[in-house]
Amino acid sequence: MKKIIKLIPILIIITIVFELSNISFATTDEKKSTISINLSEDFKNWNKLSEEEKDNVIMPMATSTNIDEEDKNNANSFLFGVQNLFAKASIPTKYSLTEDINVPVKHQGTTGECWAFSMTSVLESYLALSEQKAVIPRYSARHMDYATSETFLDGKNPIGYSREVGTGGNSTMALGYLTNGTGAVLEEDMPFEDNEDKINLSEIQDKEAVLRVTDAKVFPNINKYIDDEGNVTYRDDSYKEYTDEEVTLIRNDIKQYIMKYGALAATTVGNNKNYYSNPEDPMHSAAYFCDNNFYNIDHAITIVGWDDNYSVDNFNPENKPKNPGAYICLNSYGTESFADGYTYVSYDDVNIEKNLTGVMGTEDISDDQNIYQNDFYGATIYLTVNPQGAIGMANVFTKEGNEDEYIDQVQVAASGNVTAEVYVNPADASLDSAKLQKVEVDSSTLDATYNTLKLKNPVKITGEKFAVVVKLTATEQFNIGIECNYADSKLTTAPTMFDNVSANPGESYISLDSLQSWDDFTTLQLDDTTFKQSNLCVKAITTKEASSKPEQPNTNNNNDNTNTNNNNQNANTNTGNENQNSNVNNNNQNTNTDAGNNNQNTNTNTGNNNQNTNTNTNNPNTNSNSNSGTGTTNSNNNSNNNSAYYYNGTVNKTLADELLPKTGTDMARWVLPVVIGIFIISYFNYRRYRDIKIK
Repeated sequence: MKKIIKLIPILIIITIVFELSNISFATTDEKKSTISINLSEDFKNWNKLSEEEKDNVIMPMATSTNIDEEDKNNANSFLFGVQNLFAKASIPTKYSLTEDINVPVKHQGTTGECWAFSMTSVLESYLALSEQKAVIPRYSARHMDYATSETFLDGKNPIGYSREVGTGGNSTMALGYLTNGTGAVLEEDMPFEDNEDKINLSEIQDKEAVLRVTDAKVFPNINKYIDDEGNVTYRDDSYKEYTDEEVTLIRNDIKQYIMKYGALAATTVGNNKNYYSNPEDPMHSAAYFCDNNFYNIDHAITIVGWDDNYSVDNFNPENKPKNPGAYICLNSYGTESFADGYTYVSYDDVNIEKNLTGVMGTEDISDDQNIYQNDFYGATIYLTVNPQGAIGMANVFTKEGNEDEYIDQVQVAASGNVTAEVYVNPADASLDSAKLQKVEVDSSTLDATYNTLKLKNPVKITGEKFAVVVKLTATEQFNIGIECNYADSKLTTAPTMFDNVSANPGESYISLDSLQSWDDFTTLQLDDTTFKQSNLCVKAITTKEASSKPEQPNTNNNNDNTNTNNNNQNANTNTGNENQNSNVNNNNQNTNTDAGNNNQNTNTNTGNNNQNTNTNTNNPNTNSNSNSGTGTTNSNNNSNNNSAYYYNGTVNKTLADELLPKTGTDMARWVLPVVIGIFIISYFNYRRYRDIKIK
């Protein structure tokens, strides 16, 4: 015991040294992360269909995203039970978007545009919730259908998907259209027509896209298998079984999403009357439940709410779900069908919780913007990353034109409990670490599946080529989006809507060892799956020189700032030491703000109606402030706040970050180990003293 006591101070000292020096025992040979692909059961079943059968159904997503591993672990913990009680308290048992916004019931007529109607409703509901406007523009489902098709009266669409008008689509394709700048187009610019006739290319090319989706979410699939007794087994796309807690977690996420962001695109089997509550008249049924996994999805609908207590007695008596509860779904056959255009779909339905897609962010398309993208068709599959450190996704672009451009935003398709860092090389295509400069973005957390990160300081492109890198760090597996040609990658031998996807060597690179080395993505191979015609989903959105760029505060030491102006408003902000500021103005408003030590501020104003303000926030040190005004109605204010690191027993974290010595970590981090160490030593010394006294 005495030896252990003697070792404790040494261990404490070692802890302090490591914290101060930020030493790590990690080896230089870092383990590489691995990636895999998990095809959905729906896609596997679709792959087995004949060509004729495939023509009559919607191609399902080949993959979906995974439930976050951290959330998954939490869902199976004791604490989740407590958290779930709070979640249930905040989520009503019944809710519909119609309580808060106008959700119009549309009619697709005889067209196969259900998927486009669903996705435009998702977009419009997001805008109605986020902008809180009574009147929201309507967006064209017809343009989405035609602009993503290939064959026209006067030729082929060079950017079309490998599909024809009226052959159906899915939310994967819709997201590609909404993120690549092709759409969305206003309904008034290309209104709905109840036909799918061939038209000329000019009829879609002269339509202006006015809105682009910046952020979108694809939910994990809940695959359901129902036995003869009605019992439901839940599985993910890798066929791993979900616990009841994990299903609850996903459903809570779905409900919270709807309340915050709006509707979700979903899919169903529409052509079997036995699944409707009124099989004799399916089009006037209020409820729906499908319990058969072997029917392929053929219709898209839109989830706008839920009712946890929706009775099983509302369904077809010959085909009832075992459990109560249903999603409230908007259909696209007008208010004369179903229940005023809506259908209640059981939670137990085998399709309703698959392929769920929603919008989480948009922006107006500007003439000053340019989208650089190798992944024009968007994320067509998602790969699963098993991290052993950070990974990197990089795309190399060729600058267009001679105008100055600034990288303003970066969009990346990735999801999970992931943090992101953005690096750019504005001068050439090199991914050498010496040429990559890290840039600050508005958020490092990826909350969606398509995520747009805005640069705080746009970076000017200086070379003919430039590179954008997104570094992703996670402790549990996560997903990355890939623009993939299914046939070329051997995911299927059948033609798909993604057969026009192509790639070139030297465009997309992946790093599986924390950016230490890079592999051309077209050389990647996972078992029999190749990626010769595939790109990583990283876009760069640029603005022209005329676009506003964030002002950068002067953050230095030994600053000397002088402004001499007439009829201006001047603001000097300095964070540092030994700052000198001088303003000489007429009829001006002057503000100097300094946080540092040994500051000297001088404002001199000659004129009328002058207002002078000096504010200094310092750790107790020398401050000198002087204001002089000549004229009438002058207002002079001096304020000095001497702030310490601690105030009322709490740490002033912002000030500590700015002023504490940088030792690889905040000094506060090692205060706790020291206190604990002192306590342990005191405790054992007390025990030792007590033992001696007893003897």
